[in-house]
Amino acid sequence: MISTISFSQTLKETADANFNNAQYEQALKGYQKYLEENNTDSSAWYNLGISAMNLKAYGKAIEYLTRAQELNYPPSFTNYNIAKAYALDNKREQAVKTLQAGADNGAVAFKRISEDPAFDNIRNLEGYKEAMAKIKLNAYPCLQDEKRRHFDFWIGEWDVYARGQKAGENSITLANGGCVIHESYTTAGNYSGQSMNYYDPIDQKWHQHWVGAMGDTYNYIETDKNEGMLQFESQFMNRQGEISISRMTFTLNEDGTVRQLMESSTDDGKTWQIAFDGLYKPKTK
Repeated sequence: MISTISFSQTLKETADANFNNAQYEQALKGYQKYLEENNTDSSAWYNLGISAMNLKAYGKAIEYLTRAQELNYPPSFTNYNIAKAYALDNKREQAVKTLQAGADNGAVAFKRISEDPAFDNIRNLEGYKEAMAKIKLNAYPCLQDEKRRHFDFWIGEWDVYARGQKAGENSITLANGGCVIHESYTTAGNYSGQSMNYYDPIDQKWHQHWVGAMGDTYNYIETDKNEGMLQFESQFMNRQGEISISRMTFTLNEDGTVRQLMESSTDDGKTWQIAFDGLYKPKTK
């Protein structure tokens, strides 16, 4: 069987090749010709709009991108680029309104908009700031999830004290998106360690995975919590190869310090012995 390629297919392939090679004038002409017979192809309308924008034909770009949006091309792309075309054309009010509409409809292009210099001329506008605040929450839903924000009281740069003496330093940071809290603990000696802390929506509990420089590992799971308090338990293996239970309780104090109480049990939790009683004090600049 001899396969045939339609004239429309050839037009589209040629236009796509020109578009991918940043030959926007040729791409624009090719897409225009192709769309005369294929006017429901949303990807062609979108690429036509991007071509027009790169040729600084901003009004036409908005027209073409709006058509792509009407044909259900992904709104995260169309909204971003329509707003960009308005901003590049110095139509600041329309650019802001487009971003606000996108924010209300779930737009998530927070990083792209934040880093794109095309929007520099509207960043000081209140409407832009409001739209971006909502787009940020669309992009990073963990930031507005109260359950995932329960452990935020531990975030900070800390000096850690035990028995009145400085035991180490701990950097507790929120990962991009707000879904994970990272811990990086160091001491003046050889020991250090890191942990990853997160809320699991399946079991609806907080988890901490710790690995220390001496090969010590803990897989903590939440056993109790209240406002300003979170408690975990984990099995662990001591140097003799014996498995015990570790209980770790974080408590926020009224003065902004945090207590970390670590206890261990060798009888399945019947009795507990204090292993570490640490006080986190904010680092002074």
